[in-house]
This record gives sequence, structure tokens and C-alpha cells, in this order.
Amino acid sequence: MKSLLMLLSLAAVIGMAAPAYADAADDQFLAALQASGVTYKEPGKVIAAAKWVCQSVNEGTQMADVVKTVEAENPGLVQENAAKFTALAASAYCPNKLPPAPAAPATPASNG
Repeated sequence: MKSLLMLLSLAAVIGMAAPAYADAADDQFLAALQASGVTYKEPGKVIAAAKWVCQSVNEGTQMADVVKTVEAENPGLVQENAAKFTALAASAYCPNKLPPAPAAPATPASNG
């Protein structure tokens, strides 16, 4: 998989300053990215881009449109990874913006 170089550019373009240190949410986000196989070079810029995801959604942008922007700004990032990045960002920084998980199907009671 190609790195998130263009996503890092997106973070620079939107003018978000990267924090000098990572907090627990940042650490969890970076660990989730690594576990998912999405690569990056500069953690601070990736964290800023992830926070931009939530800023956009909080301003009313639909999650699907945020995914499209992430993908458009990162030609090496295929749609699946753009969606993965966006979902991981939302999970870390604005979980209230994720759609509710589908309810598990009810298991029939056994007659025993």
C-alpha cells in the first residue's frame, strides 16, 4: 500500500497544526492505522488529517463526501483505504458521528 503522502498534504492545506506530542487517542489511532495496514510517514500530520475528518463531519459534511475528499487528495490511497482511514479517524476522534452498529440477530430460545 502506498503511503498517505497526499493525505499529509491535505492536513497542511487545511492549516491544522500537528501537536508536539501524542495523547492516548492519538496513540490508539496510530496503532489502529498500523494494524489496518494503512501506512504513513509523519504521525503528527496524519493525526491532524484525522482530526480534519471530524471537523468536516461536525460542520455537516456527509461521511461519504469526506471519504471521497480523502481519496481525491491521496491518489495512492484506494477507496477502501480512504474509507478505512476515515472510519478509524471517526472512531478515534468523533465516535458519535459513526452510524450505529447493526443490532445482532436474536437467537431463538431453545426448548429444552
